[in-house]
Amino acid sequence: MLGILWGAWAWRLAGITSQSLWRDEVDSLRFATRALPEALAAFTRPGENGPLFYLLLRPWLAAAGHSEFALRFPSILMGVLAVALLFLWGKYLFGRRAGGLLAALLLAVNPYHVWYSQEARMYALVVVLILLSLWWFKEALEKGRWWRWALWYLFVSLGFYIHVLAALALPLQFFWMLLVPPWRKRWISALAAFALLILPYIPLIGWQWTLLTDVHFRTGYAFVPLTRMLYTLLVVQTQGILTAPAWSFALPIFLLLSAVFLPPFRKKALGLLSSWWLLPPLLFFLITLITPLFTDRYMIWTLPALALLLALGGMQIARQNRWLSAILLLGLIGLQAHQGWRQMTIAVKPDLRAAAAYVAPRRGPDELTIFLMPYIRFTYRYYDPGAYPCAEAPYANREPDASQIPQHLKELTAGYVGVWLVESEADFYDRNGLIHAWFDENAELVDEAHFALVDVYHYILH
Repeated sequence: MLGILWGAWAWRLAGITSQSLWRDEVDSLRFATRALPEALAAFTRPGENGPLFYLLLRPWLAAAGHSEFALRFPSILMGVLAVALLFLWGKYLFGRRAGGLLAALLLAVNPYHVWYSQEARMYALVVVLILLSLWWFKEALEKGRWWRWALWYLFVSLGFYIHVLAALALPLQFFWMLLVPPWRKRWISALAAFALLILPYIPLIGWQWTLLTDVHFRTGYAFVPLTRMLYTLLVVQTQGILTAPAWSFALPIFLLLSAVFLPPFRKKALGLLSSWWLLPPLLFFLITLITPLFTDRYMIWTLPALALLLALGGMQIARQNRWLSAILLLGLIGLQAHQGWRQMTIAVKPDLRAAAAYVAPRRGPDELTIFLMPYIRFTYRYYDPGAYPCAEAPYANREPDASQIPQHLKELTAGYVGVWLVESEADFYDRNGLIHAWFDENAELVDEAHFALVDVYHYILH
């Protein structure tokens, strides 16, 4: 187990700065370093998600600094801790230390978990909190004692304020209590504990109700059917954020089917794990019927259940044929390690780090930097700070904004010799290319450079 933990640590550490920061990660820095009264107000402000994460990140950044390494390091710690916790779960569910070791190994190399263990966001921490809350829930139901319920209460409450959708673990836990007959004996204690959970949740209810009753509130997400949602989760949780060959699906699917159908049947483990993996996405889907907001990373805390199911499948096959089990598991581990290596070597996030390194030494004193779309300015200025003139590109995706583009750009560029247009996710602001069309008429393109999901154009104004 120690070797698996060291391997998980080294594998996550190896790619910690391989990708440029993206806007959500820079948001973590911005929100963690804002004035303390504003940070505390986020606990009751509509639209905030994860205010406790930013508050916890605050002292760490004060001590460690604001580098990419410092920003992402806490996620690595949480990623490795999740591997250790999964060992405990595997040992408990399968009754064998080997099952825990196999589950821990599968999570250690899982490219999806590695990816979010290298990102300055709350998702690696959410996985740990759900693992702990589920653990202490089953401990309290099996052994009782107030301090076990207190630990469960603590981790569930922390989860609420780290990510709002961690609340979906509560219906899962209620289902678990109904699923396992011996656990139902403590139903009174469980219901009392559930009732007390309303206390830490009161501030969140306020802003959630405000958003749900606001007819003008839009998340910006498209509706995703349930089958597509489940398929997406299976893809990313087995292949990572980069697609793999279609044949690679055969390995995890064969292992999952073996977990379900091969004897000896482990009804308790299968019931707990299958509900852990499938029930939260189903509940999430019901929420999206009201407000579309599906993003696969919101359900990352179901990944441990998948890793445990894959480990169970490997163990069931080993009872029939050890060599076949070894081949399948080594194939899956090799594939996932390869996917993790691809994530470290292929630029996936908008490479504003490279764009800033290109523009900064070439920008003249009388030149303006314009960001399209505007929100990327925070990430760009992380890599290219300083006192230079910059501006946000005007919105061009609807009337009357589109008809005002020539006048807005004329006023924006007045008095400058040249313009550097830094562009990423431009379709959100100018899907018809009106801004480029204006520059083509009123300036000369003298330089351009293209990076992963980022384009840079240098214009000399007429």
